[in-house]
This record gives sequence, C-alpha cells and structure tokens, in this order.
Amino acid sequence: MREELGVDAEAGERVPGEWALRAPYVMQVWTARLRPGSAAARPLQDHDALRWLTPDRIWDVDWLDHDVPAVRDTLAHLGLREGV
Repeated sequence: MREELGVDAEAGERVPGEWALRAPYVMQVWTARLRPGSAAARPLQDHDALRWLTPDRIWDVDWLDHDVPAVRDTLAHLGLREGV
C-alpha cells in the first residue's frame, strides 16, 4: 500500500478465493485498514488517479473483466449487496 498509494496500512482478513490472472499468477484480496496518522492516499507508480468508492458507486469503474469476479466476491464477503 505504501508503494502504490503512499499510505501506511495494516492487512486485515483475507477474502476467500483466488482469481486467475495470466498464468501462473492469481489475484488474492485482503481487507485493510489505514493506520492512524497515515498520509492521504495519492496515486504513485503506474497510476494516474485514485478515488475511494462507496458500495453504491463500485460499478462506476470500468473494471477489467478478470477483476469483476473478485470485486463481486469481495462485496459479498463484506456483506454488501451490489448497487447498494
């Protein structure tokens, strides 16, 4: 998180599942919490922009096709309904 967004965060629980990327890679997802006093997030490295999305705005992003199942499963894991 520090390398990509410039924030200090701690990993939470792992979202169950793995989502295939280009072989041999898979995506795994964890929840995270910003640590107190962490700087404001900003795009670093290969990113042009950053925005926080509430559950009702999650589909405002043009997700890559292989990311969509991970987003859906993460919402379900958090007990959130799509489009709410």
